[in-house]
Formats: sequence, C-alpha cells, structure tokens
Amino acid sequence: MKTTLRATIAVLASAALLGGGFLCWTLVSGPREASSSAPERERTVLEGLPQPVDRVVRSPKRVGPPKGFSPSPGDPVFRLRIPKIQLNTVVVEGVRPQDLVSGPGHYPSCREGFELPLCSHHEEVLPGEKGRVIVSGHRTTYGAPFWDMDALARGDAVIVQTEWGRFVYRVTRQKIIDAAESGSVVKKGKKAEIMFTTCHPRFSAAQRLLVFAELKAT
Repeated sequence: MKTTLRATIAVLASAALLGGGFLCWTLVSGPREASSSAPERERTVLEGLPQPVDRVVRSPKRVGPPKGFSPSPGDPVFRLRIPKIQLNTVVVEGVRPQDLVSGPGHYPSCREGFELPLCSHHEEVLPGEKGRVIVSGHRTTYGAPFWDMDALARGDAVIVQTEWGRFVYRVTRQKIIDAAESGSVVKKGKKAEIMFTTCHPRFSAAQRLLVFAELKAT
C-alpha cells in the first residue's frame, strides 16, 4: 500500500513539476529532460551490473576498483541497498537527466563524457576508497528512489555491492543546505564515506538534503 501510494504521488508530482518547467534531480539544476524508454534502460543497467564477489570488507581500509576502472556515462557502477527505507537499486555513472532515468547516479570526475557543472575536478572516489562517494537521486520522479531518505537515522545500514567487494556503511548524520551552497559539498573528503544528495523538501528545489554514512567494521 505504501509503495503504491508513493508511486501515485510521484507520478502526479512529476506531471506538476514538468508542467511548471522545473525538474530537480541533483546538486545543481540542469535542463529538463524526460525519457519514454525508462523500463528498457533499467533492464540494460541490471544486465550490465558486474557479478557480485563473495567478499565482505569489514574495515574502513582502502579497497578500490581494479586498475583502469572508468565507467562511461550511464554505466552501472554498484548496487545500493538501504534496508531501513526498503531501497534496492542500481547506481549508474553520472548525474545527467538521461543517466538518472534508471536510478541514482554516482557523481563523476570531469573527463571524457562528463562536463561541468555535472562533474568534479577532484579525483573520483568509489566505494571502499578513502574519501567521499557522492550519489545523487530523484526524490519525487522516476520511481522516487530517495523519497524516504529523510527517514534515515544514525546507525542505519547502507550496503554497497561492487565488482571488487561488498561494503557496509553506517549513517552518521543528515544536513540540510540551501541549493546555492551545493558546490561546497563536492569534495574529496578525509573519511571513507558515502554522501547522498536529493532535493528538500519534497516537491521543492529550495534546499538539498544530505545524508552521510561512514564505512564501518561490521
């Protein structure tokens, strides 16, 4: 019932926002773009996701991807599970509108295929590595994967499955900032952490909700 209600509200909200010429999806605003091929893209992403490995990383030591790992825009990067909010989805590379049709996007470094302002000049950080992994996602459109992100509390588990291991992060805090401050959080960071970004409150672009989680021993 909850899922059906959320989906219904998300569809109505999407229609209202698009009708008003506005769509909020990440740290910064960008062009409005919709896609009629979302189901096909989702199937493609799921099929392309690397097979999981039978290894759980139990400490915040640096464990990163294989040498030369450099996904292209829209490529699947890892699977994300957050039991508290019943989220189980695939995170793709990039935060362009067309990337986020299938699910949340990993904020990339600026390189071929990725241009400012939807990329960072900092070295890219991926799950397991020291630094800040940034994931942006929709809150009220395209399935609204981050609909309940504000329900997360300290200690809640964030499980990331990659080609190079499974990592368990624990939520440490939330923060709400004005949209104009968004650029200040795109940085490498000193801890092995993951940060989620989405619009706040629902159906508004006035602010951004940030949720932080640190890689912990389990």
